[in-house]
Amino acid sequence: MANQKIENLIIKYVTNEANSDDLDVLSKWILIDDNEKFFETYIRIHFKVTSAMSKPDLESLKDNFIKKIKKDKNPYYKYKIPSLLRYAALLTIVFGLGYLYQKPSVDSLVVQENILIPKEESITLTLDDGTVQSINPEENNTIKDAKGNVIGSQNKSKLTYQSSKSLEELVYNTLYVPRGKKFDLILSDGTRVFINSDTSIKYPVKFLNNGHRDVFITGEAYFDVAKDESHPFVVHAGQMKVKVLGTKFNVTHYSENKNIKTVLVEGSVELFSSGTKTTNMKASTILEPGFKAEWNKLDHQVEIENVDTRVYTAWIDGKLIFRNTSFNKIRKTLERRYNVVIENHNKDLDAQLFDATFDVETINEILETFSKSYAIEYSIVDNKAIIN
Repeated sequence: MANQKIENLIIKYVTNEANSDDLDVLSKWILIDDNEKFFETYIRIHFKVTSAMSKPDLESLKDNFIKKIKKDKNPYYKYKIPSLLRYAALLTIVFGLGYLYQKPSVDSLVVQENILIPKEESITLTLDDGTVQSINPEENNTIKDAKGNVIGSQNKSKLTYQSSKSLEELVYNTLYVPRGKKFDLILSDGTRVFINSDTSIKYPVKFLNNGHRDVFITGEAYFDVAKDESHPFVVHAGQMKVKVLGTKFNVTHYSENKNIKTVLVEGSVELFSSGTKTTNMKASTILEPGFKAEWNKLDHQVEIENVDTRVYTAWIDGKLIFRNTSFNKIRKTLERRYNVVIENHNKDLDAQLFDATFDVETINEILETFSKSYAIEYSIVDNKAIIN
């Protein structure tokens, strides 16, 4: 909730009267709790009112905002623009609103050639005998094993496994979700797994009653684990294992990343090295809700940090939130999210840090936002975004 002082600053902001100090206060306030949502709602209402009376001058608002930021830049730092980066979240919201309130002209209805077209790849399910099936997220189907027995059902973008009483051996399936897609998986014990793009997860068709509930993941997934104290749930992510009884957490294990991340939303988890028995408590790291653990793949050291878990789980709802994130990591995330290629020839840009939030924007709108906000020049060549 905003107090009167904040509301006055927001009004100054939308009327192009805010100075650098005002913007500093707003950019810090917007990162707290639900303030970003309040700010966006307030701005939307403002534009609805002004657009009802006259056409809102969005370009003027953006231009004046950028001019104010440039006045606050430190000329002695060539590769870092801290004052500019502090305002990225505010700019992102304004640009997003700009897309909502711009009326399409005749020219904009013509198909543009200079745009990225995301590639289409199929979600695949590999059965225990190596048979590979394509999964169409727009269809409903029954899932059968290699012998023709029904083991689950597909309801569009959700795959649910049954707890078959007849199956008494450990049989694994592997689900791969390519770039540009997400999927929802319900395991036989009721555990729900939200699977992010470019992710592979291997899991038993049925969990047996003689040990751990083991699954194996490469990529990113959010787990809502069904509680079973007699059978701990263990996620194998490369060199790291995450052991839980029943909890909610996010695991990120992409091959290009030097760290394996675990963010705990609810409950408790233990982290182990892949070469450590889960009964060895001395070798484990306990993670509490609201904390992130980063497991270094080289030295197996773990760093624990208190974080806003929403930043790391927003992808489940189709939202991307970046806080103090390098452009290199942002573009890698965008490549996975939209299944596109973004080549950056500006190495200094890769190291710069940004705050930004994206929701319903297309990849072309996001690229245009970065281009207008930070004077990033890019072109589309052979369906690749090339940043110079």
